Formats: sequence, C-alpha cells, structure tokens
Amino acid sequence: MTITEKGTSLLYLSLFVNLLLYAYFIPVISSDVFALFARQEITTGVHDAIQINEANGTQRAADYKNLLDNSSDIQRITYSSDGKMLNATIWLNGPVHAIPSKYGANTVVYGALVDVDNNPATGKFGVDYQKEIKWTNKTANWNSLLYEYSSAQDFRVLDLQRNNTEFFLDNQTFALVSIDLKSLTSPAVFRVLYYAIVIYDNLKMVLDLSNWIDIPPPQYEFLTTPSPIVVRQGEQKNIGVQLISSTGRLTNVSNYQPLVNYSSLIIEYNPNIVNQTQSGFAPAHFIIKAPLGTPVGQYVIPILTRISTGSIFPSDFIHLGNQNVSVNSKGFSTTAANMTISVVEAPTISEQIKEFWSVYGAMISIVGAGLAGGLSTYLFDYLKNRKKKVA
Repeated sequence: MTITEKGTSLLYLSLFVNLLLYAYFIPVISSDVFALFARQEITTGVHDAIQINEANGTQRAADYKNLLDNSSDIQRITYSSDGKMLNATIWLNGPVHAIPSKYGANTVVYGALVDVDNNPATGKFGVDYQKEIKWTNKTANWNSLLYEYSSAQDFRVLDLQRNNTEFFLDNQTFALVSIDLKSLTSPAVFRVLYYAIVIYDNLKMVLDLSNWIDIPPPQYEFLTTPSPIVVRQGEQKNIGVQLISSTGRLTNVSNYQPLVNYSSLIIEYNPNIVNQTQSGFAPAHFIIKAPLGTPVGQYVIPILTRISTGSIFPSDFIHLGNQNVSVNSKGFSTTAANMTISVVEAPTISEQIKEFWSVYGAMISIVGAGLAGGLSTYLFDYLKNRKKKVA
C-alpha cells in the first residue's frame, strides 16, 4: 500500500469514526440527559382528599367510611428519571386490590397529568397529556392509557395496554405510574400532577392529588442581606434570608434546619422575628455567631429547608353535573441549599477605635463643640460678672 493510499484510508477511517460519534454520542447528550435525576420525594398530607357527589357535582372533605377510601389517600410520592422514563411511586394509606369491585368500588384510577409547556391555553385547560391506570366494572381488568389533548374537547389515545397488572402488588399500599418521555415529545422542562380516584356509585367519588411537581427538580440558592455574609471573630450578626428557585417562582419555606455540627460557627434560625401576618415568602431571620477562636476562612453551610408547595387542580378538567371540580392541592418537600459565610479576624484595638470614631465621631464632635461653646459662654459671663464686683 502506497503512502497516498494509507493517507486516504486514515482519512476515511477518521470520517467514519466522526460519523459514529455524531450519530450515537451527540444524540444521547442532547435528548436523553435532560431529564436525568435521582430519586426525589414529596409529602402530600393525610386524609386530605375530597368527596364528590357525581349526581350534582357538590364536594366536601372525604369521610373515609368506605373500605377503599384509604386506597385513594396519597401520603407521599417518590419519583426519578433515567432520561427516558419518568418513574413514580404513589404511596397510599390503604392497599390496592386486584379486583376493587369486591370492596364496593366500580372504578379505581391512578394517574398523572402532564403540562409540557406551562401554558394554560394549550391542551385541555393546560393539561397536554394524561397517563392513567384504570379498573372499571365494565372492563373487569386494569388498563393503562396515555392521552394527548389538543383542546377541552379533542383528544387521542397514544397508547393502550390491556390487563396491565405490573403497576402494583395485590394488597400493598403503593401504585407505580411510569411515563415514556419520548411519547411526550421529550420535553426538556415540564410539570406533572399525580392523582388517585375511587368511585363507588353516582353518590360518591373520592379524589386525592398532589401539587404540580417541576421536572427536572429545581435548584435552590440563598439570597441574603447583607450579601456577602462577613462575620468577625467574636461577632454576632442578624441575617435576612430568602430561598430562590431556579424556576423563577417564589419559594414558600415552612422551616429551616442548619446543619453545622462540623463547624465552629453558630447558626440559629429565629422564626419569631417574622411578623405573624407575613407568609413564608418573607425573609427568614438567622443569627450568625463566630466565637473568638473560630478559624478564619470561608464556610459553606448546608441548610435543610422544608418547602411548602400549593397549586390548584385545573377546575375545568373534571366536569360533574352542573359544576366543575376545583381542588386546592398541597405538598411538602425537603431540600438543601448552601449558605456561604466568611469569617475574618477580630479587629485590632486601633481598628476598633477607628470604627468607633467612624460611627460616633461626628456626634462626639457636635456634642463636644456644643459643650465647648456652652462652657466658653459660661466662663465669659463669670469673668464679666466678677470684674463688675471688683470695680
């Protein structure tokens, strides 16, 4: 083989390798990694479902008197994604049964609503896709369905799996709901709401649902006043703190828990400073203490935060009788964000004098000038009066 032939062969080999990288490696980066995240968890409360009279659409708090009511009571949701599937476990207060009709129910549903564009004007009142696993007396088995909505009236079934029993274990208190992200056009950012429904007859339907969950999970950081936080050795400071979400939404924090066991810094969350009329969106107050002897340097302190999330179920999505079903949903999640604090050396005596003078010097000068003026006037009058007496 000549040198020219060898060069041509190497060129073709290089082009072939580049094509392989472009065909396989690059698409994986651009389409599969976007929704990759580890297991997350939210809590949704206990016995907070609503009970609906299907005949007239009236609703009230669920009474949990029927056998399967607790099977619709969502306690928490754990969810994760491998970049291709969004997998969720709905943890319930009561077991899922293979044949719900044995316990008086004619319909049981576990599912998820998906909003891929955060636009209430698209899909069915903002819902673009719906995944649900449903048992009815009519079908007498569990079916898995995926819907796409174009408007409040139009939809199509993207996927139907009959007799699907892989999502639960009989008499166990959880249900699995998995969504193929490719079927949702592989959105980079979206939100999902999980729900559970048990229907007995036209007089009772029990509905429980989560809040809207942002996918992928947002990142959080602290906005502090002052910023940056600088504390001298032996000093104590009051700090105002707000938690900022990468989604741009305000974050309502119900509790903070500093993790400072490994640090000589003392960080105290003081919820009593916040006015009772303020919500969790108001700045939280921390007391930062750096005892004498605290090593100088920058400290990154993880703070556990309990975030309260609330949302309203699309009120027009379910229409019963002459009324629309409107449900306030609530959830709580725990996350961690880092607070950065710089500890500097305690001020020297000259620095303390300089700082004292910079704060109080002007006042002292004014007071001193006033005293001097007053004394001089008093002394002048005293000497004048004395001179008259001598004369």
